[in-house]
Amino acid sequence: GIPSARRGMEMMAPSGKFWMAIPRESANAPAAVICANINDWKFVYDHFGNEESDRLIKTVAGLIRKEAKEEYLIGRVDGDVFEIVIPTPEDGEAEAFCDRIQQACTNYEDPYLAPSLAIGLVYRTNVEESFDKCYSDAEYEMCYNKLDVKHADGYKERLEHGLK
Repeated sequence: GIPSARRGMEMMAPSGKFWMAIPRESANAPAAVICANINDWKFVYDHFGNEESDRLIKTVAGLIRKEAKEEYLIGRVDGDVFEIVIPTPEDGEAEAFCDRIQQACTNYEDPYLAPSLAIGLVYRTNVEESFDKCYSDAEYEMCYNKLDVKHADGYKERLEHGLK
């Protein structure tokens, strides 16, 4: 799985290999910084219990890992939030990755779970920019995306399909 970690601890590659976390300041730029939050994790917990809510986190972690390249740094922070850093991304690479993981969630079929992610993406364009500010900005963008995702046609029906 993906480790539960706060910044400054460890992050994990899709292969399962651990690296030290990206330093708060680094000589690497540009970098894509992504904040991904599981939509309605609490709904799953409230209606299906701890086992299914844990399975939702593991399912989403697996979908993220499946779509990630080896060099992507992925960390689970808080309960239902993932941070992903793509070092020196190609043009459109980060956007395509975000689209792929959202589509993988939509395509996932399960009797109870309907994974969904809100995603924020920002770019660290120079070494003077703080990673902390980038993480904060990505989280802010994620909040806007959450509104769009949760108000999309069919979202509520997909979320509640396991209640029937």
